[in-house]
Amino acid sequence: MEVLPVVLTSVLIVLALVLSIVGVQLFLVLMGVKKTLSRMNQAIDLAEEKLVSFSAPFQGLGGAVAGMKTGFKVFELFTQWLNRNKNKND
Repeated sequence: MEVLPVVLTSVLIVLALVLSIVGVQLFLVLMGVKKTLSRMNQAIDLAEEKLVSFSAPFQGLGGAVAGMKTGFKVFELFTQWLNRNKNKND
């Protein structure tokens, strides 16, 4: 039996084993990355919920301020209308 086919066969077997081990390790690393990303996603979702619940009162306050501005503008227009009628009577 010649040496070359035996060497090539043994190298091929070793290479296949090494690539199989690398593939399994890569799979395990990717599973770890998936778990880590899942935890990060949960943390980001929790932070988003907290920020939304924290900013909700300020949004309501902004709506109240806008309502007050509108009310003052209506009051100002009403007083101008009253003054205009008063000036016509004078």
